Amino acid sequence: MDIQDATEHAIKAWYTTAEVPEVSTDGAKTWGTFLPEGEPDTFKAACTDRGVTYVKGLAQALTLWLDNHPSPTTPLTAQPVVRVIVANQKGGVGKTFISSGVAQALAEAGRKVLIVDYDPQGHLTSELGFEDVMYEDDVETLLMHMDGTAKGDIHDLLVALDQERFGERLHLLPASDDAFMRDVALSKVSFSEAALERSLEPLEHEYDVIIIDGPPSLGLNMDTALYYVRRREGELADRSGVITPVWANKASHRAFRLLKSQMEDLCVKGRIQVDYLGLVVNAYDSRRGKLVKENKDEWEKSSSPPVLAVIGDLKEGREAADGEIPLLEYAPDSEHAQAMRDLAKELAV
Repeated sequence: MDIQDATEHAIKAWYTTAEVPEVSTDGAKTWGTFLPEGEPDTFKAACTDRGVTYVKGLAQALTLWLDNHPSPTTPLTAQPVVRVIVANQKGGVGKTFISSGVAQALAEAGRKVLIVDYDPQGHLTSELGFEDVMYEDDVETLLMHMDGTAKGDIHDLLVALDQERFGERLHLLPASDDAFMRDVALSKVSFSEAALERSLEPLEHEYDVIIIDGPPSLGLNMDTALYYVRRREGELADRSGVITPVWANKASHRAFRLLKSQMEDLCVKGRIQVDYLGLVVNAYDSRRGKLVKENKDEWEKSSSPPVLAVIGDLKEGREAADGEIPLLEYAPDSEHAQAMRDLAKELAV
């Protein structure tokens, strides 16, 4: 229900209710919404007759309405697994850092998480200590499951992070060196946009969240990942979707516009809805000058998509990656680790 419709209903119920709830409005922040023509004056007159301020009257009306219309404790329909792609075709902005960190934080918090290394360069796979897996002989790959040539079970591709803090809840689908050919291979696949979804479908019921570490390109490879995180029928808005890491510079603004344009084009042509969950300003350091701060401020002016976090240019993330140790295991009490936990809370899981 739209908030202005709920407010209109609330005020009309308040008019006819003798026993209204006592509500403290001390320190309340300013809030407003649209009402039908003439309704504000009618409401103000009723407040005067009852001897209450407009703020107090509105607070009573809304409290009364909320008491009579409590939020359901569970979704009205069963929700699909949460699917998130951390996407930006611009290299070096922190896609792998954000993908890995958020996945770790969710697993640490008790969620069952699959993280898919969808970047042909395989940085995520190597930084988590599984680089050798990318070059094993006679092993099927994600691309083979996407183009229909795989014979085995996709479960056989998964590896688990064995750190105690993740409680066997964090799994990785590693990169493979044939991923560089994914755009070419997918061009020969019927309804290629759904190729990733068809491949991961057998795994979905086993996880609370699936996170895709996106590719550094805007080709068909990206379309399949964006299609995978689209809002499915009956799925709540802003549950699955796209998170984009950016830097506080002009190049990131240009890259974001290109990605957003591709996403919007896919939505129009595919008749789908892909939700933008937000932006993460990564590796921010105000000491780099006035222009850096101005670019960061420009990002923060965005309300759609919103800035979910501004993460400083700290050393722990780089050290963990170089040591091939998960960040939350290497530096669990660091500012970087806490930023990942805060980001994980932003997801509707």
